[in-house]
Amino acid sequence: MKLPIPKGRRAILALGVPLGLAAAGAFAFTTMSAPKAAPPAVPDPGAGQIGPVLALDDKVINLSTATAGGYKYAKIGVSIELRPSTDGFYKLHGKERTTSETTELANYTDDVPLLVDAVGSVVSAHDSSTLTSADGRDKLKTELLAEFKKILGDSTVIRVLFTDFVMQ
Repeated sequence: MKLPIPKGRRAILALGVPLGLAAAGAFAFTTMSAPKAAPPAVPDPGAGQIGPVLALDDKVINLSTATAGGYKYAKIGVSIELRPSTDGFYKLHGKERTTSETTELANYTDDVPLLVDAVGSVVSAHDSSTLTSADGRDKLKTELLAEFKKILGDSTVIRVLFTDFVMQ
């Protein structure tokens, strides 16, 4: 035998159950979608340490023709030292380090075309008179570093290295 629910209780059930379920759903959503705690920051490499190095292919670039009679082309090889995902990377040696570095660099495969394009854009804006001096090459490294940080993230890129630099 079913007892009829009084109107006061019926109203409480009709409104209370859906509101309770909605509150529980909102609570579950906010706790599950809350940002995760940031992983501990990986420090810069210490003396004698180096992070994973992403080597870009050498590129021949037309230089700006601002200086008459100057060099017209530059062949530049650029490598980028990246911050590893864990500070344990700096303690690895031999095959373990090679395997870890390969894994780290695989995360940046999709960004390589953007990095190569940035090299071309930044270098082609310079003329040979700028790039023949050490200060000019340092300025170029600084500009490349800024562009690479825009592409990969500010804390990801540690430094830029020239592996080849020839003008003709």
